[in-house]
Amino acid sequence: MLMLMVEERERHPSLLWTRHRTPIAFRYDVGQHCEENIDDCIGNLCQNGATCVDRVNEYACLCPPTFRGPQCETDVDECSVRPSICHNGGTCTNSHGSYSCICVNGWTGADCSINIDDCNAAACFNGATCIDRVGSFYCQCTPGKTGSPCEHDGICVNTPGSFACNCTQGFTGPRCETNVNECESHPCQNDGSCLDDPGTFRCVCMPG
Repeated sequence: MLMLMVEERERHPSLLWTRHRTPIAFRYDVGQHCEENIDDCIGNLCQNGATCVDRVNEYACLCPPTFRGPQCETDVDECSVRPSICHNGGTCTNSHGSYSCICVNGWTGADCSINIDDCNAAACFNGATCIDRVGSFYCQCTPGKTGSPCEHDGICVNTPGSFACNCTQGFTGPRCETNVNECESHPCQNDGSCLDDPGTFRCVCMPG
């Protein structure tokens, strides 16, 4: 076994030498008795806000949750890792170090989990009570008052002892209260994401 010598420390402080004065390896420690570990984090290649952890003759990069890789150089695609990260039909769009949700009508919030209170901008008259729905509202009239029971601009048609609603395009139900999901027919091409809106739909296209 070769006898390692550090007698030429002053001339070549970063190398270990043999008794034949031939350098064989980089020295990992410093100090008179090699008691000090060199901080390998100096000049490290950790990226994207990663924390460098010093080890013996090496270092490791502690990545934030949105990055991975030896130097934390690779962005984590949250949309692929967690396909249901956006709720209530929202579409996930990945970005560098983050993601965003494009919400369908009636929902808001970072993950589309908050129902928008449509009664905030509702126009119910004569003491009627506004009832919030997803993407719409309904006015419940006081006794002695009336109004069209059809929602979303549906036309009320009188029938013997009752009524019927002729709904506008994109809505259905006894009072036209249900939005038709046009995205069920998959109208978007080339892997575009479909967003259902009241009475219509939108396509969010892939880059390119």
